[in-house]
Amino acid sequence: MGFKNRFLCVIGISCLCFNIILTQDVTTNKIKNAPEESPKEQPVQGNITSNSTSTNSTVKYVQCLPNLGSEKVQLVNDTELIKLLSPDTNITSRETPAPCILVLFYSKYCPFSSMAAPHFNALPRAFPDIKMVAINAMVYHLFNTQNGIVGVPSILLFHNGRPVAKYNDSKYTLELFSKVLTGITGLNPTELNWVSSADFEGPVYSVPSKDSDTFLIMSWIFVNLCMAYYFTKTTWWSKICETVQKYWRESEQHAEHEHEHLD
Repeated sequence: MGFKNRFLCVIGISCLCFNIILTQDVTTNKIKNAPEESPKEQPVQGNITSNSTSTNSTVKYVQCLPNLGSEKVQLVNDTELIKLLSPDTNITSRETPAPCILVLFYSKYCPFSSMAAPHFNALPRAFPDIKMVAINAMVYHLFNTQNGIVGVPSILLFHNGRPVAKYNDSKYTLELFSKVLTGITGLNPTELNWVSSADFEGPVYSVPSKDSDTFLIMSWIFVNLCMAYYFTKTTWWSKICETVQKYWRESEQHAEHEHEHLD
């Protein structure tokens, strides 16, 4: 990625930190499933979104391999996430048991990411069959375009390395996360379905970082320089320069006139 594109990408993700608008009713919690899965399928937008359709009113859940989760959310970089999402080519249907991974795309500077953090940190205890990972979308941009990540926080469920559902609610609570996962996978949360004080401490931080983002600062400097350059090409700049030159000449003439008068 070029220097200019990296700047613009950083600005785009940081400025699009927002609550994604609610587009469907979360209380119904109905998931519709398709009989077969295409490798090119992408999750559709919605409050509970999956690549699924209803067949004869029979709900077909995404099948997850048991006990593949971890005790805590794993913070990953792009290389680690690529390894985790490596698909098994022999699995072509979401009804075939395969690893399920829930990915949180976040920014440590985003207040909405911080709001979602403690509830996401509690998910590994509630769903031990699903691996929970989080990746900083501002630092690692590889998956943003591939998965339609235009703002943070964004939460996607992957089955056998392929996205099957996207959480698009404007509220971030453990209860809503659990309802969505149950509706998609058929898995019920364990008795440990609650947010503890430790969940506010990490792994994903619940307080926005106040550190200076070097790339963001440089990005804004770059944008301001571009704006200044293009402003110098406008008629307004020409008029300003002419006005300054006019008053400068008049002040010089006035100074010369006073000097001659004193002589």
